[in-house]
Amino acid sequence: MHRLRTWPRDLLKQALHEILRRLPVGFAPRLGRALAPVVQRMNAGRIYARRIAWNLDRLHAGGPLSATAHAAALARWWKGVGAVFAEYATLERLGEAGRLEIEDPAGVAAVAARLPRDGPVVFACIHLGPFELCFETILNGLGREAVGTWQPEPSNASNAILARLRARYGLFAFPPGQRSARHLHRMVVAEGFDAILFVDEVCDRQIHLPAFGRALPTRGNAVTAVKLALKTGAPLVPVHVLRTGTARYRFVIGAPLAIHRDGSESLAVSDGVAALDRYFDPLVRTHVEQWYMLPELRLPGFVPRSGQGTSQ
Repeated sequence: MHRLRTWPRDLLKQALHEILRRLPVGFAPRLGRALAPVVQRMNAGRIYARRIAWNLDRLHAGGPLSATAHAAALARWWKGVGAVFAEYATLERLGEAGRLEIEDPAGVAAVAARLPRDGPVVFACIHLGPFELCFETILNGLGREAVGTWQPEPSNASNAILARLRARYGLFAFPPGQRSARHLHRMVVAEGFDAILFVDEVCDRQIHLPAFGRALPTRGNAVTAVKLALKTGAPLVPVHVLRTGTARYRFVIGAPLAIHRDGSESLAVSDGVAALDRYFDPLVRTHVEQWYMLPELRLPGFVPRSGQGTSQ
């Protein structure tokens, strides 16, 4: 029954994706932004939409925001998410179209290029801007051999679109699970592939990193990234993408994070996760309007306003 209800929407989504693939790269994000206000109004009464608004107000670097400023920031967040979905259709064409700038002040890419074949890099990413560009740029912009992980979307159409997109630009990403974790470990530790891990993934129905003052996570992608760096001696390199204009983007490579590799593994892992949190917390706050994961963040103190719907 669920498939019957979602079939028209999924068909429309895939048809629109194929149309956008054949149009200039600047058209897709413009269309996504244009449709976003409609989607925002349709979902305004849902709990997840009110959580987005509340989280945005709590985290915004310019806060506390006036009602007018908050409404404008919230509208920009929805427009950015609309652009993200539309940009899947053009993602692998952005580099050759001259729309992607790579910022690498520490010269990490040049250093990584001199590593031996069996010397991997562990890239830690977050869902800023069109975050899929983290995968594509590491593989094709930097010329690395890398594997990653991903969390399937609720929509079968979205999963099909992502599978075809990743096949086009050459990514193999493992789904969640212990078996996938073992394969990822083998390919990075034994085979020397780079790892690409989004450390702000959903685990136990919420985001745990950045912690924003909560306890740091003791499992999940951040822990896996640090453990892989410790096991292989690889640098732990934070990366992210920002939207700098309409169909213009910047891929930023941070300096490798310092990890105390001597002593017990538990202390080293805790130290590495804390380093990731220190790096990404202010980054998200500064660019919170581009952070895709706002609806999945459950900070303490959130109470839906009375008199509004309680749809999930």
